[in-house]
Amino acid sequence: MRKYREAVLYILFMILIIVFAVWQIKPKVVGIVHVERDLKAKTVELEDLDRKLETLRLVAKAKDAQSAKQIKKIYKADEAGLDTESSFAIPFEDVVEMAKYNAIKIYSMEYVYNPESDEFVKGGAGAYNVCQLNMQVIADYVDLESFLKDLYKYPYLITFDKIELIPYQRNKKILLTNLQLKLYSQK
Repeated sequence: MRKYREAVLYILFMILIIVFAVWQIKPKVVGIVHVERDLKAKTVELEDLDRKLETLRLVAKAKDAQSAKQIKKIYKADEAGLDTESSFAIPFEDVVEMAKYNAIKIYSMEYVYNPESDEFVKGGAGAYNVCQLNMQVIADYVDLESFLKDLYKYPYLITFDKIELIPYQRNKKILLTNLQLKLYSQK
């Protein structure tokens, strides 16, 4: 009987050790399972973010390619050695023709060549001519819109510095507009 008692005590002792070991190891195993589950979730999240990043890179490349197509050229006269005023003959003529085509009445036009406030004049090291056009025009809303769209579509660089719209007192459909445009040409 003593043999059985020692065997039973030995088995109970082993069961207690096993229960104690399981009780001690269980939180660690559960922690490892949670860490593994979190790791899988983070891996999936990382893969999603990688796909989104690649998509954003492709979109950025497409936008860069599109904006590179939209970059306007700076006008260069066919004849070399023209003075500043003569180098703008074609762009002036084009602006006036666009105004006539869109039924814009030019009330006055003032030219300022190479204004010191312009960035091309400051940083261009004399490689560019700049002509600032201060125009006063009379037009209705639709014609002015068409004129501005045509100026925007012009293949050479024209910047809009200032547009001031003043409705005519007697007829609010007519606008008295002050425009400040800059035309650029290469020397």
